[in-house]
Amino acid sequence: MRIAAAGGLALCILLSGCGGSGTPAASTASASASGLTRHIDRDAGFQIDYPSTWHAYQPADPKVQYLVGPDDHDFVQVRVISPLPASFGPGDLQAMKKISDALLSGQPINIVQESQITVSGLPGYQYVYTFKDPSGQIGVHIHVFLFQANRLITLVFQALPEAQLKALAKTYDAVLASFKVIPVTAASPTATPT
Repeated sequence: MRIAAAGGLALCILLSGCGGSGTPAASTASASASGLTRHIDRDAGFQIDYPSTWHAYQPADPKVQYLVGPDDHDFVQVRVISPLPASFGPGDLQAMKKISDALLSGQPINIVQESQITVSGLPGYQYVYTFKDPSGQIGVHIHVFLFQANRLITLVFQALPEAQLKALAKTYDAVLASFKVIPVTAASPTATPT
C-alpha cells in the first residue's frame, strides 16, 4: 500500500520516543541511480534513498539505525530488531500481525488504518496513526513492520503537524519504494523492544 493512499496521514516513531535529535549526523551516503541520495548500512543490512536536500540526524535512541528528513519534525526512521525469539516466513502473517499489534498496544495513538504490505520482498504490516506531540500538536505516523526471518525492520514516517503529510506523501512513497534489504556484513544489531 502506498503512503499517499493513507488519506493525508503520516507516521512516527513507536518503539522509542518521538522526534529526532536536532543535530545532523555525519553522512555515509552516495548518489543513487535515481538522483536521490542513498544510505547503505551494511551492519544492519539495508539501503534507503532520500532527497539530497534532506539531512541525516543522530538519533536520540541508540537502538535506531537511521534517521533522515527535511527537518527534525518530519522524518523517516529505520530500526532493526534482531534476533527475534522466532523466525518468520511469508506464511506467518497472523503471527506477524500479533507482534505488530502488541508493539502498538498501550501507546497513546489513534490508529486510522492498518494493512498488509510487502516491501523489498519482505511481508509485514503498515499502520497509520495520529499522536499528540509533547508540544500539543497532532502528528501522524506511518509505521511499517517488515519481517525477515528472525529480524524485524521498522520504518516510521512522521509528519508534524499532521497537515505536513500532504506535501510529503509522494516523497515518502518514493523513499519507502527505495528501501531494500542487503546482506549483513557484520554482527546483527541486538536491539530489543522496550
